[in-house]
Amino acid sequence: MKNKLRGSRVCDASLSALVVAAAALQAGVMCNGAALSGPHASASDRVSGRINLKPVGPAVPRMFMGYSIEWGLIGRMVRKGHGRFATMTRSIKELEEFTGPMLLRIGGDSENEAAFDLPAVHPRPKFVSIDIHVKTLRRMRELAQLTGCRYILGLNLSVNNPALAVQLVKATEKYIGRRHIADFEIGNEPNLLGGLGHRTWWAHNNYQMYMRRWTRYYHAIAPYLGNTIKIEGPAFSGEGWFNHLPRYLHTEHARLGIVSLHQYPMGSWIKNPRSLKFASIAHLLGLRASCNLFSNEMRRIVRLADPYHLPVRFGEMNSVSGGGTQGVSNTFASALWAANTLLGIAGAGGAGVNLHMSQGVDRFPGWYGPLRIGPGGHLHIMPVYDGMLAAADVMQRGGRPVEVNLDTRLNVSAFAFARSDHTLRVAVINRTPSSDLSVHLRFPSVMKLVRRYRIGAPSLQSTNGVVITGFRVSGVPTGRMMHTRLSLQHAPNSPGELSSPASSIVIAVFHR
Repeated sequence: MKNKLRGSRVCDASLSALVVAAAALQAGVMCNGAALSGPHASASDRVSGRINLKPVGPAVPRMFMGYSIEWGLIGRMVRKGHGRFATMTRSIKELEEFTGPMLLRIGGDSENEAAFDLPAVHPRPKFVSIDIHVKTLRRMRELAQLTGCRYILGLNLSVNNPALAVQLVKATEKYIGRRHIADFEIGNEPNLLGGLGHRTWWAHNNYQMYMRRWTRYYHAIAPYLGNTIKIEGPAFSGEGWFNHLPRYLHTEHARLGIVSLHQYPMGSWIKNPRSLKFASIAHLLGLRASCNLFSNEMRRIVRLADPYHLPVRFGEMNSVSGGGTQGVSNTFASALWAANTLLGIAGAGGAGVNLHMSQGVDRFPGWYGPLRIGPGGHLHIMPVYDGMLAAADVMQRGGRPVEVNLDTRLNVSAFAFARSDHTLRVAVINRTPSSDLSVHLRFPSVMKLVRRYRIGAPSLQSTNGVVITGFRVSGVPTGRMMHTRLSLQHAPNSPGELSSPASSIVIAVFHR
């Protein structure tokens, strides 16, 4: 049955042949992916695998799931006209059913062009054009009261005016409320300021200049933070300045609440199809974009942050930077990418993710967000949201990743998370475009299959028609999922079979 949040979507894409390659097992979580060449799967492939119930990573923390929304967009998304506020509220509550309160980061490129109550700022700073309205902050407070979400709020470091940051900090405390604010972010992607066409005061950018300005901002806002609010940082993008991260953590860890980095595997401006960063469905579902980049990077950052006992999250991420690519990042393939990537991040010890939304306010079209304002003004659920939903249901708050070992060279991956209530949730993500798979899993103890469902679409390039079969939405305001219970039971080491249709996510819940 369709999820009740689904809206109409525009379909525009073409699919090149998707090829497959070897699987890779990393830190107990299987990450398989497409390469640039390799054998196609046949129509009747059979995959075998084993699940070891010994945890291989920490429990999934509260507030794992999150959105990242541009300052210039959040006001439009929480308007009550066209039902936008209601849709936003329902989308958050549905994810919160599984992973607890969401963490919404408000910032992005527009963070460097925004100020509170801009008409009252005299003289108006150069390059600052986005006005943060009192009405927007009040709507954000209402959203937090209805959902329990909390905010990370971005401050304009580019303008090099700490007084404007103090104004916004004081305004958010007054109109949003301190209890709804988790952290502040001082500057968005400072390693890119002064480059890539960013409009900024920063004529010459380097890490030392950034730290001098960051420190000035921190001392300016510190008196207004209280005992519960800290800083999310450093919000570096890609590989830029990662070599400075150990020094940054050593000097600033006491001021931090969250270690945050930004990452995108592909770029909309890459024009060479041979580049692994070129935006295509084949690359989106490949090993680098779907698992390796994010999970390997997360493990590296977690190792650096562990001595300071700080959580690590991708504070801004998505599939294709530069606003996404229509026909790639807005297709059902992005749902498979999201499920695979988010489960891999959780398995690598990440504390959370914030999937980004822009839609024009940062000069980019925003074809990658979980939500998008359509031509009629309504807020629509995009395919990548389905991947978030699947990942949230599998990992669940408190779930711990366990080892999954698939014996296959096909473009299929499997993840499993165990909870203290003796449930085991398994996701099989079949990223092949035309091959149905029969997946046989062996368990070390007696397992009873209690529910199973599938998320699919007409094709990988579909931008509408996403269907979730095997469960229904009860219709209550939270959108809680009600599942049909099954009676199939597996003896120790006997295979439990899961049918995995082409281009689909199959989720099964077992009890032991």
